[in-house]
Amino acid sequence: MSAQVQRSTLDKLFKITERGSSVSRELFAGATTFLCVSYVLAVNPAILGAAGMDVGAVFTATAVSAIIMTLLLAFYSNIPFAGLSGMGINAFFAYTIVVQMGHSFAFALTAQLVAGLVFLFIAVTPLKEYLFNAIPHTIKLAVTAGIGLFIALIGLSSAGLVVSNPATLISIGDLQSPSSLVAILGVILIAVFTGRNVKGGIFLAVIIAAIVGFFCGITKLPATVFSMPPSLAPIWFHYDMSEILSVDMLFVIFTFLFVNLFNVVGVLIGLTNQAEVPQDQQMAVQSSCMKVAAIGTIVGSAVGTSPHIVAVESAAGIAEGGRTGLTALTIAGLFIASLFLAPLLMVIPVAATAPVLIVVGLFMMSSVKDINFGDISEGLPAFLTIIMMPFAYSIGIGIEWGLVSYVLIKVLIGKYRDISVVMHFLALIFILKEIFM
Repeated sequence: MSAQVQRSTLDKLFKITERGSSVSRELFAGATTFLCVSYVLAVNPAILGAAGMDVGAVFTATAVSAIIMTLLLAFYSNIPFAGLSGMGINAFFAYTIVVQMGHSFAFALTAQLVAGLVFLFIAVTPLKEYLFNAIPHTIKLAVTAGIGLFIALIGLSSAGLVVSNPATLISIGDLQSPSSLVAILGVILIAVFTGRNVKGGIFLAVIIAAIVGFFCGITKLPATVFSMPPSLAPIWFHYDMSEILSVDMLFVIFTFLFVNLFNVVGVLIGLTNQAEVPQDQQMAVQSSCMKVAAIGTIVGSAVGTSPHIVAVESAAGIAEGGRTGLTALTIAGLFIASLFLAPLLMVIPVAATAPVLIVVGLFMMSSVKDINFGDISEGLPAFLTIIMMPFAYSIGIGIEWGLVSYVLIKVLIGKYRDISVVMHFLALIFILKEIFM
């Protein structure tokens, strides 16, 4: 009876039945997404360590800020997304601001704080609505498909199925390596379980692949299970306001804001479509998630980690059936556990989670069927949006190429009435960014 009461309470709180899901499906979805994003706990400290930050403290900061942002996504936005430190922008933080420009990590955290506050201002004003509404429907569909290719590439490369090649840029990896074999097995298992409608099939495929990985030598058993999280003291509230009005500071603030804003916009468009959020509710959901992403970036600057995003890997949990904030709550709970059980939770190898990203790429590519590729003024901008995300390894650049080409082509062929004033402004901003940055 107690379990039934708890399920009923969760159902009412997160509107689980209303959104066509179930408690068990949400739990599986949350666990699946966590397995796909848990790598950030190892990768983010390694990257920010190059900026002179205490690696142990960054581990704790990465987990704590992810917990806070994901809990906000759960209870404030009621959406199955994970929020955490963004990959790519953390490299700009460490290698450009600190290593190349010669500033301290405190300088970078200060710029991040200001950028987060500006981001929050945009998120709480009508500016966000102009931003979302200005993006043409064709580009929104293309963003969803582009993100699908982008995360599929992440999965292929992390499993070693696709590798860099100086002669051909990229090429096929060593298909006989244990990592590749486990990843291929994972893709097959997901296809079989999904095709047979196995409950929690994606999560089950990851676990089976990880077990097979043990016999292949890529899943390593931990020496210990429990560990206390390192202190945040070395990086906690380390701001430096002495250069707040410098040219370098303004450049860094604008870069943080620009990259974060358009990455979040792109991911939200793609994920809300995949999560089957009704069209009339998408603006409200995207608005609340933008606010949470801005708060996540601000919190990240306070605890000592890089700007925050809505994780594109959330698509893995959505593919598992996650539709509500209970998925996000599950993710947050596992991040809490990771603070104390990191050795155990890091056992799952990337070769076991990569197949999820590869197959989710398929699911997200389905949006291309509604794009009118026969109209060059619609089809070419959509095509550029889709291909530039994986080829440039950036969601933001994909949006940039799509929007600028959309405006230029429409104007040059005489369809300028199809373009809003906001689109003209965004295209101009993107062009100026490329010229001066």
